[in-house]
Amino acid sequence: MADAATSILLPVHAVQAALDAIEDTIAIVGPDGEIVAVNEAWTRFMLDNNGDPGTCGVGVNYLSACDRAEGPSSDEGPPVARGVRDVLSGRTEQFSLEYPCHSPTEQRWYRVQVRPFESAGVRYATVVHVNVTEQRLTEIRAEDLDQEVAQGIQEKTADLRQENTELDAFIGAVSHDLRAPVRHLRGYLGILRRRAEQRLSDDDRRLLDILDGAAGRLAQMIDELLDLSRTSQTVLRVQPVDLNAVVRRAWTNLAPETEARRINWVTGALPTVPGDPDLLRLAFENLLGNAIKYTAGRAQARIEVGVKREGHDWVVFVQDDGVGFDPRYTHRLFGAFQRLHDDKEFQGIGMGLVNVRRIIERHGGTVRAEGHPGDGATFYLRFPGADQSDTPPE
Repeated sequence: MADAATSILLPVHAVQAALDAIEDTIAIVGPDGEIVAVNEAWTRFMLDNNGDPGTCGVGVNYLSACDRAEGPSSDEGPPVARGVRDVLSGRTEQFSLEYPCHSPTEQRWYRVQVRPFESAGVRYATVVHVNVTEQRLTEIRAEDLDQEVAQGIQEKTADLRQENTELDAFIGAVSHDLRAPVRHLRGYLGILRRRAEQRLSDDDRRLLDILDGAAGRLAQMIDELLDLSRTSQTVLRVQPVDLNAVVRRAWTNLAPETEARRINWVTGALPTVPGDPDLLRLAFENLLGNAIKYTAGRAQARIEVGVKREGHDWVVFVQDDGVGFDPRYTHRLFGAFQRLHDDKEFQGIGMGLVNVRRIIERHGGTVRAEGHPGDGATFYLRFPGADQSDTPPE
């Protein structure tokens, strides 16, 4: 039984028939670069493109023909000649090059692939030209589609930014205009209460209390909307910001809310990040204010501010052991006027976390939250692109 290395000797016409059965254009090149055999696809392609056997058929030196190439694909001739020489000399085991070969009626691309083989101690090379037009056209269509999508996204983003800017300006203007009538309403309610005090029934006083509470809530909503508008429109004054100082200042500003409270305040060493100190202070005031509010039912509350590295980013967290929230509704936390707790339990209108999200996103970061009912809440602020050498002080 013959082993795998045994060669099968075939007549020349059988080898030629095998070559002709292959659809790709194939030529066999001898050690000196002379074409010693071609298949029908090679001859057909040559004739269809105004070639002749005298310039690229059997007996022609393929290396010289490539070096002297003329016409639309002549630029690829010399590189192909160098590739074939390298394969024939043994400097490389194979060579491949994709090139355009357009005709007056259609766009075409081919890939030339050169591989060696030996016969009777002589090194030959097979030169195969594969039509890759369909693949190349698919790639071009995909690239064009990607560009169209990217352009569409860019235009849509610009439109959304413009719309957001106009919306923020509208919110600011309307909120500012609403402050005066609401202030007048509360003032006149107070006057009415004083003037009619002796004639008011208990039910009248209850109705006035409801009106006054609703007016106060409306005034608070207007103030929060103005804060949101300012947060979105304020020009960022980016500078190195020591988050330790920002958190200390925010905590000091919240001191009136912590009177008569027992709070275990824990803070680790925080990094310095690029940002606007006033806006970042406002973000931490909102987060710490929430932590103070939602731990009100604990005799001894715990609020922690810390940091960890995630890749190149700093992730600062604010954690409390308060009432927490149902994780099914996490998506509502950062929406305007969205509240996960009854107003009778905890006052507020649900705008603080909207401000936090806007501020951090304007700094190129993101905000997320984790929590469970009765088990506290943790808010994570991601600051992107932290310098690896920037480590929090001890």
